[in-house]
Amino acid sequence: MKQPIENSLPMAKAAKRLGFRSLGVLLVIALLGLAAQAETFSFQLVKAPIALNEASPLLESIRVSGGGTFDPALGAVAASGTYTLFNAFDHPNGPIVNGTWHSTGFVSFSPHGSFDDDGVLTISIATVDADGTPGTGQITLTHNGIQGPIYAAEPYIVPPGGSGGHTIFERKGRQPFYPPVP
Repeated sequence: MKQPIENSLPMAKAAKRLGFRSLGVLLVIALLGLAAQAETFSFQLVKAPIALNEASPLLESIRVSGGGTFDPALGAVAASGTYTLFNAFDHPNGPIVNGTWHSTGFVSFSPHGSFDDDGVLTISIATVDADGTPGTGQITLTHNGIQGPIYAAEPYIVPPGGSGGHTIFERKGRQPFYPPVP
């Protein structure tokens, strides 16, 4: 004997809802599984390394602090910190400029040796001076210090006598990495 149509509709809706929920749960499990397959790393700038602007006749320099996490397989990074420019006489806010930076993109990572604390990480960054002036740049972090067009596309290099600080890298292993939402 057939059931009346009005009795079978709630059952069909419930089965459909259960199917969508099951699909959603499977999707979440699959995504977490993919995230867990990636190897994540962290970095920390120690003793706020200094870089020199090699094009500056007035010995402009930048001191950077901060840290973050990254996943080379996903090409993702989440990092932030602060900076101070010294002898920045050619900048409107100079000669000393303070501000913050945060990562905007992963560029590359090359581990070195046993990778206890050595490697080369390059990331894209956005900067904001204390007065609100925004900028973009790129920073390369190494065990010896920092370099790159960190601020205002200027060519910063590790000083010949050392940067006074360095970067420590740490392998985090197969942990989920959730890239920041832009």
